[in-house]
Amino acid sequence: MVGIPMKLFLSDDVVPDASGEYWIDQSRRMRIEEYHGVTVLGDFRRIMTSMISDPCWSADFHGLVDLSRAKLELTSNDVLRLALLLRRDDCRTHGWLAYVAPDSMTYGIVRMLGYWTRSTDRTRIFGSRSEAEAWLEWNCDQIPPRFVEKKTRWAPPAARVVG
Repeated sequence: MVGIPMKLFLSDDVVPDASGEYWIDQSRRMRIEEYHGVTVLGDFRRIMTSMISDPCWSADFHGLVDLSRAKLELTSNDVLRLALLLRRDDCRTHGWLAYVAPDSMTYGIVRMLGYWTRSTDRTRIFGSRSEAEAWLEWNCDQIPPRFVEKKTRWAPPAARVVG
């Protein structure tokens, strides 16, 4: 098996033998993934492996995953495996996630993925890329709900004096 070479100081990559590519836009704090043609679990794994080894990668960036030109060939078991990969600490992102899903099957797969990654509160699914990009631009300065830092710390209740 041929390893994926690490890229130095580049913000985009075409991963060999994968039906997709990615870009990391540091100025917009965003990663963009595009998939095309028949797309299987291995394609998502190769893109993710390459992306997290990119020096421009940050877990705090928002994500845009464009599946409009992809024909997903994933079983429910594949979606679960992909979710487990995305939940690992080195792959997990903290930003907003916008998916472009042009048909009901892709929409359903993305919904399952959001549920199993426990990211439904920060995941949105759109029918077009322009809608997804507009939504991300609108929300790029906001922190998703689960990652808002609390200003007050929990304190144990005061002891009750019974007398």
